[in-house]
Amino acid sequence: MFLKKIILPVIILLFGNCLVSMAQNTSSPYSVLGIGDIESSYYNRYTGMANASVALSDNRYINNANAASLSDMVPRFYTFEVSGRFQHVIYSGKAVDLNNDQTSDMQVKRLNLGVKITKRWGSSLGLLPYSTVNYSFSSSKSLEGTQQFATATYEGEGGINQVYWANGYRITKNTSIGVTSSILFGSLNQTEALQTGIIPNPLITTKNDFLHNFYFNFSLLSRLKLSKHWGSSFGITFSPRTSLMSQESIEVKDLIGTVIKSTTKNNGYFDLPVSLNAGIAIVKDDKYTYTINAKNDSWNDLGYSGQGYQLVNSNRISFGFQSANLKQNYYNQTYEKGFFQFGLYAGNSYLKVNNEQITDFGFSVGYGRNSFRSPLGWVASVTAGRQGSQNTDIVSQNYLRLTLTLSYLDFFNSNKKQ
Repeated sequence: MFLKKIILPVIILLFGNCLVSMAQNTSSPYSVLGIGDIESSYYNRYTGMANASVALSDNRYINNANAASLSDMVPRFYTFEVSGRFQHVIYSGKAVDLNNDQTSDMQVKRLNLGVKITKRWGSSLGLLPYSTVNYSFSSSKSLEGTQQFATATYEGEGGINQVYWANGYRITKNTSIGVTSSILFGSLNQTEALQTGIIPNPLITTKNDFLHNFYFNFSLLSRLKLSKHWGSSFGITFSPRTSLMSQESIEVKDLIGTVIKSTTKNNGYFDLPVSLNAGIAIVKDDKYTYTINAKNDSWNDLGYSGQGYQLVNSNRISFGFQSANLKQNYYNQTYEKGFFQFGLYAGNSYLKVNNEQITDFGFSVGYGRNSFRSPLGWVASVTAGRQGSQNTDIVSQNYLRLTLTLSYLDFFNSNKKQ
């Protein structure tokens, strides 16, 4: 019984790293810069609320946006969740080939196991992508010391994965604190194929940058009863500046595979900025929830820049609404049978290209349902948005994302005598 209920989900959780890291098919023009496209979604119950969830908690679903919320999980139960996402993207801009302006992919995005250890302490183990890299494009490149130009083809893949252990502890009746301890790791891989008439064989340069380090997020969640029908909650999370250690390798080969040059450097690093995320929620009769989130990442302090781009402060504001369908069971206990969600979001990414900061805005809707007779629950959401710029010289992405989260809730040890 213990193998079935605990060990098997952990094995699935760890094995899922292969699924998350390998299933990257959608090409993103922005992922060539920095550490790629940084994930803005938590892929949990609140995705349909534009991820405005830092001030929310639930006793059935895992809210990985705020570790302090784990203290609200059901005692003696564990929850296992898996989230998948389908995405379809249409590109626009002067540089886009209209015969090849769309792409789609499907990925497993989150695996999570949570359990209420004591009356006040909840814990969770999870896997989530932190950033993704996937691009392919061609351009002209001048040859150093000559007036010749070569055709350069670039392909990139990889990204940063996040394996985390989150813990939430209730310090008073209405206030909880939490910490998410993570290991960030992954590689940013780029292949450059250089072809010109004066070079008999193309030169292929492969760059692999492996990044890794520990990463921490500290959180707080507090509730306040406003009246008989109204309540409120406040949540905040904070991540300090973190340096990812880097090991970079460069290898140059010709078309037949002869190694011309090979180097490895171990003393590099890439800094992640201070990140602050705060939210407020208002709840009426445990049925209607209104929430707002604001997030800021201080990239300006790091001073990263390159030819035609720089990394600047990113921000995002999200609004969410939820309406729950509450029912009573045979024991006159209220439970949530289903819920509808809606959300709006807008913000700026950490990329500024040709003096234009990349923007991201859109909306989301979601619906979830919990089974009273079985331990299963599910949440489905649709997000539609646009990432890019009004400047047509910069490629923009119009995207549609479908996210599905499956949740399994069961006794941690049903054989234990109470």
